[in-house]
Amino acid sequence: MPSPAPKGRSRASTRLPKIECVTFELAIPTRWPDFDALGHLNQAVYHVYLDEARDHALRQTVGDFDTWPNVVVHTSIDYKREIALGVREIVVSTQIAEVGRSSARFKQTVATPDGEIAAEAEAVLVAWDRDARRSREITQAERERLTR
Repeated sequence: MPSPAPKGRSRASTRLPKIECVTFELAIPTRWPDFDALGHLNQAVYHVYLDEARDHALRQTVGDFDTWPNVVVHTSIDYKREIALGVREIVVSTQIAEVGRSSARFKQTVATPDGEIAAEAEAVLVAWDRDARRSREITQAERERLTR
């Protein structure tokens, strides 16, 4: 009998083969309302930037949202340092770290233009069947594009 999966992870995800990750980089201009009263980038804005960068990586691999609909089922962010008011642009690096039966796990960083890491993040997206209103299996062709 297999041992139970670690808390928070399904047994299937622990057996996924590691893939060689391509890094997609996206520079995103900051806007004045992205900063809060403390003079640094507001924590909620990180989710918007990370989502935009994941969309960028997906457009480079499986296509835009109309071509490859998906839903976010998990996100986590570890904030490492502040991005202070006055920083005009951030750089988000995105890797597709694992591709499962119906999901893809992303690893991302948010950095200042000089390369200082401000945050590390992970997200899991599930391929979505619009008609059935549920997850669907990732096809072999999609898997090859996501993992190349």
